[in-house]
Amino acid sequence: MRGFVRFLVLLLGGLAIAYLGAWWYVQGRLGVAFRAQEQTLRQAGWTISHGATAEGNSPLAATFTVADLTFTPPDQGLPTPKTTLPTLVLKIRPTAPFTLDVGLPLAWRVTTPQGPAFTVQFAAIHDRYNFDPNAVFDHAPDPLRAGMVAFTDMRVDSADTNFTLVSVKSFTADGTRNPQAGTSATAMTMHESLTGLALSPIFVTLGHLPFEGKLAALRLDLDLSGPPLPSLAQTTIAPHPVELVPNSLAGVAVWQQLGPAIHAWAKAGGHGSYAIALSFGPLDAHEHGQFGFDRAVQPTGKATLTAEGVGEFLGDVANAYPATVNFISNITAQTAPYMAKTPAGIERLTIDFGLANGVLTANGKKAIDVPPITWPAETSTAPSTAKP
Repeated sequence: MRGFVRFLVLLLGGLAIAYLGAWWYVQGRLGVAFRAQEQTLRQAGWTISHGATAEGNSPLAATFTVADLTFTPPDQGLPTPKTTLPTLVLKIRPTAPFTLDVGLPLAWRVTTPQGPAFTVQFAAIHDRYNFDPNAVFDHAPDPLRAGMVAFTDMRVDSADTNFTLVSVKSFTADGTRNPQAGTSATAMTMHESLTGLALSPIFVTLGHLPFEGKLAALRLDLDLSGPPLPSLAQTTIAPHPVELVPNSLAGVAVWQQLGPAIHAWAKAGGHGSYAIALSFGPLDAHEHGQFGFDRAVQPTGKATLTAEGVGEFLGDVANAYPATVNFISNITAQTAPYMAKTPAGIERLTIDFGLANGVLTANGKKAIDVPPITWPAETSTAPSTAKP
């Protein structure tokens, strides 16, 4: 009996030492991961500064805390916001060793150069990421497999007056990625849901906004198959002032750098499906569809759009903006052939879209010709410095 007790004590002691060693290692890796991400963002043109960093001292979780973290995105020639977080906490619990919880503060500060300052406040916020154990142990460059961010009761206030500019009741975004996916597997999913977006009443009054400046709900679901697209975190977009970009469009520079990767994905059989749902004033609209590319690497697809409350929605917009009456009348005339009443007597818009060979059809009839995509060169070059 005494020998068994000694063995049990030694076993428990060995397990405790192993756990403390793993805890110490994980805490150190959190600091390494933070500094690596900091360096990656700086190389991409971000400006980052922070105060003291500290590792945790509780064996119940490995933590790494950063104080007064400030980050500014690359200068694109537009007012660039600087965001300050009082604290940032990275945490890994022993019960979920491959799940990273990011503790974000409930109050942020955002400033613009020589412009206004804002505070962003939340009732609750959650940020979590899941990693593939095999990819972690193999030191793979892309171990991330899933992520989620959610918040409730977000409010953006003027920092000087505490005047609320915009508020959101809830927002949730989650996604997954599979770097080993082929054309028959799902490489990436993304699901986003927003409810209760509301602008300040003063903006509603000054802008004569319909629907009291409120968006009830918006949802987006996206599934991509084929070889995985590079994430924005893995893609370095060189900062270029807007005035140096051809046609003064910063999006052109982004397209020149991301376009080749999207082109390669399309040529390798990339395809996907999506769904969008919108509740805006009296309008309740839904669309779902699939898309892909033909042998010429030009888009193809089909989609179905259904909507109720279209007439009332367009009428409210016309009442709010009388200058749009002719435009609204034109839209009303164009959508009339696709209107039908449901058994409940509700007027519903239903359109089945198709895209093939550069032609967009609506319920089987040609609607418009779609210009072909001009893919950027595989090796992007620096934008011209000549002003348009």
